[in-house]
Amino acid sequence: MNSLELQPLQWPVEWAHASGVPQSKAHIKSHCSDFIVTEDLGYEPCGEGEHVYLDITKTDTNTDFLARNIAKLAGVPARQVNYSGLKDRRGVTRQWFGVHLPGKAEAVDPDWQQLQNSEVHLHQVVRHQRKLKTGVHQGNFFAIRLRNIKTSEALEQKLFIISQQGAPNYFGDQRFGRQGGNLGLALSMMQGKRIKDRFKRGMALSSVRSYLFNQLLSKRVDDGSWLKAAVGERCMFSDGFSQFDACASTDLAAVQQRIDTGDLAPTGVMAGRVGNPLVTSASIYEAQALDPWQPWIEALVVQNMTAQRRSLRLWPKAFSWRWCEGDVLALNFHLMRGSYATALVREIAQAEQPQ
Repeated sequence: MNSLELQPLQWPVEWAHASGVPQSKAHIKSHCSDFIVTEDLGYEPCGEGEHVYLDITKTDTNTDFLARNIAKLAGVPARQVNYSGLKDRRGVTRQWFGVHLPGKAEAVDPDWQQLQNSEVHLHQVVRHQRKLKTGVHQGNFFAIRLRNIKTSEALEQKLFIISQQGAPNYFGDQRFGRQGGNLGLALSMMQGKRIKDRFKRGMALSSVRSYLFNQLLSKRVDDGSWLKAAVGERCMFSDGFSQFDACASTDLAAVQQRIDTGDLAPTGVMAGRVGNPLVTSASIYEAQALDPWQPWIEALVVQNMTAQRRSLRLWPKAFSWRWCEGDVLALNFHLMRGSYATALVREIAQAEQPQ
């Protein structure tokens, strides 16, 4: 493929809304404490082994930046420091970091307390026998406060709809970098620019796949099919971990009932190399929807990206809301890993972050 065929990906983009463009306006992340995230790891470190797990709350701090500081303190390469998922910089976020210290006993561990400062609080240090892998956590708990937002019947209706059917599972704007910068970086890479930083390379490629997924999801939201089963549809269980085999025409009614009750959700492709795909109405729809970006899909294949599936529905567990003093809307919910709280918020209000 000739890299000159690639056209810059349009930015910004207004993805379709499931219940119409929200009329309410709000401020998000006015204070770091307005956006609180607590990682749900899903298991407890066992207390022994050559991997050190650090339970840390960071405030207004980039996840990868903190990981590099941990590596520096531990005297190890950055690749020996891991985390399950990136967390928002602007906020108060609690998560685990893992440091591989083979052959080192606890008696010769670094002084982890040196990590402590006004932005970083170390809760505990625990040993474990296995590496902390990317994407291993169950999900995240969120406590978000939207400020300067006015209550209305339409807003309450939107909140109710989300509690009943969830929201489109878009990748949040932070995935694409400031002003879509990761997409521009990806274009430069495809045109031959060498990016030495592995983290930046990964973010650039991921931003392209995320962009294409959002385009596909936006089309399905726009035509009303994002929660409708089709022949050949690959569905995912609401736990976000296991998939339901593509359905035949005789299964549609039963599958649709399970989608309606929240047990299943249709999925969309995360573009990349596909083995021997079956030709079904669902696969034909996806191919047609993504045809304008076929050169980008081919570029991802060249980069050895393998196609995956992602749920079209973001399902907030234990979703609740309440009004506080001074036009403040407080939201509490749990999301499975890989979902963005900002994707839920954009269904509720036009939220801006004060400068």
